[in-house]
Amino acid sequence: MSTSFIFFVFFISIFFSNHLTCADDQTTTNNTTQLVDRVCNKTNNYTFCVKALYTDPRTPDADTYTLAYISFGLAYNTATNTRRRITHLLKNNATTDGLKRCLKDYNKAIEALGSGLNDLNSETFFTLPGYANTTSRSAEDCEAHYKPLLSITIKSLCQICVVVANLFNGGGS
Repeated sequence: MSTSFIFFVFFISIFFSNHLTCADDQTTTNNTTQLVDRVCNKTNNYTFCVKALYTDPRTPDADTYTLAYISFGLAYNTATNTRRRITHLLKNNATTDGLKRCLKDYNKAIEALGSGLNDLNSETFFTLPGYANTTSRSAEDCEAHYKPLLSITIKSLCQICVVVANLFNGGGS
């Protein structure tokens, strides 16, 4: 295992543990909105969901539409940052086939999330779950090559995106 890869995994774990724990712990108990509570209750990790959504200051006042922008934006930014780190590793001679596959996978993920954000702009909601699922599958493929931490966060963020997207399509009652 290369030193660059170990540094990469360490950096990602530190980044996400700091970034997603910055929401006040009170948010996960008393101060969540009904919408956030309803969305996060449909995910595999309620606490992660609430903390992730509350990293955005718009969350306390968000309606479904704004929460969709927040969730897809979080996933998009996370995927973009991960792709940037992969590209950096490849430029620093960490040229492995697995890392090249990850770059390709994250390019697909970013494209799907970008399409989802564009569809939000045009109020085309029925395609959103598909884009979030495509992103999750792309990240999962990358994780198969670089466990344990590379895409756990993006998969969890995509799950939030799917739940929020389903609110537009009658799946959020």
